Amino acid sequence: MPEKARIGLDLFGGDNAPMSNLEGAIFALKNNLIDEVHLIGGEENLRNKIPENLHNKIKFIKAENSVDNHTKPTEVLKLKNSSIYIGNEMMKKGQLDAFVSAGNTGALLAAGTFVTGRIEGIDRPALVIPLPGKNGPRVLVDGGANAELKPAHYISLAKEGIAFAKFLGKKNPKVHILNIGTEETKGTKIVKDAAEFLKKDDKINYAGFIEGRNIFDENVDVIVTDGFTGNNILKTIEGTAYYILSELKREVSNGGIFTKIGAMLMKNSLKGLKKSLDYRQYGGTFFLGINGILVKAHGSSDSEAISNALFVANKAVKDKIIDKIKDML
Repeated sequence: MPEKARIGLDLFGGDNAPMSNLEGAIFALKNNLIDEVHLIGGEENLRNKIPENLHNKIKFIKAENSVDNHTKPTEVLKLKNSSIYIGNEMMKKGQLDAFVSAGNTGALLAAGTFVTGRIEGIDRPALVIPLPGKNGPRVLVDGGANAELKPAHYISLAKEGIAFAKFLGKKNPKVHILNIGTEETKGTKIVKDAAEFLKKDDKINYAGFIEGRNIFDENVDVIVTDGFTGNNILKTIEGTAYYILSELKREVSNGGIFTKIGAMLMKNSLKGLKKSLDYRQYGGTFFLGINGILVKAHGSSDSEAISNALFVANKAVKDKIIDKIKDML
């Protein structure tokens, strides 16, 4: 890996592209969150929007804005001039260490899997999701990349989750499998067989089944499930959190003077709660198991979220997260 991490940014990806992406890159460079950035899809005429002292840290890579939210995942493999394809191809060729995009998730994962390519020994790359919880974040794997899994696939997902948990600062992370109960007799044949695979792997600190209501408990590090279940859990958590916050706001608005005084006294605490649920603080979701660092930023990312996504991509390069996965194989 070169001394400076080479980060690529899809300038076309996301609802607020290209300006929020460009502004996020400028902020990240100004604040030394990254060393340099390759703007994929950027035109030279954007250079006049960049402070002159940053010109030597930004490179423009020509690409087409040919992938949208309606592009099917397999179609991106034919769109070789698209920003998503080019970013992954540059990782494959060793021209980039990481690539960040807020674009079409399915297209991005397809390009990551089939253009950048899987790590040898990994049969299922997966989306790893940091979730808030007691005593710091925990990792949910898979967040939506693999709708269905075979029991043996849980080994790859567990090791990807362990690598990411270590990246977040966890020591010897424990791995749970999401299930409808904690007893070994509970659940489908797939999860029961998956548990046997994880028990036999001495590089996995397997801690048994976990129920959905316990994923925010203390001493939970990695939760493994299929992408269909994981994506629904993620969206349910997000929807529930925002529902509770909106109901609190409504109750305060409709309440009396004492309710409003109480709300004022709790203002800082409520702000802290809201911040812990804000996707922008995490920057993006990692697609692990491929031969490069691929970060999927939220589709509605603003400049703050983009700069955080660039920061975590840069940190993952310097922390050698890919090597951490390879060491467990």
